[in-house]
Amino acid sequence: MGLGNAINNFSNNVKSGIDNFLKKFKPTYSVNAVTYFVIPGAPLKKSVNAYHFGKGELSEAKLFFDQAFQKTKELSLVPVELQLIQGKEKLIDEQKLGPVDIVKSAIQH
Repeated sequence: MGLGNAINNFSNNVKSGIDNFLKKFKPTYSVNAVTYFVIPGAPLKKSVNAYHFGKGELSEAKLFFDQAFQKTKELSLVPVELQLIQGKEKLIDEQKLGPVDIVKSAIQH
């Protein structure tokens, strides 16, 4: 029984060490929440809030993204754009609430 436990512990330690080594090469993730402020008679404005996650934390970032989308939808905050980003600029997922495209085009002009 003692030898079996020692082998299992060694196996778990090796697996943990390999996972920690490989984690160094995984990308970071972030969730951007872009809120557009539309006030009649005032210039259009936007606010970007970024929430950063560590290397290899895709599941945590995706969970946060989904929860933020549900909460924003529940509170009826529009127009809002949520973005799940891998690394510095690769867009994985994007959700828009309200007329985001119309407001974005008005800001750019």
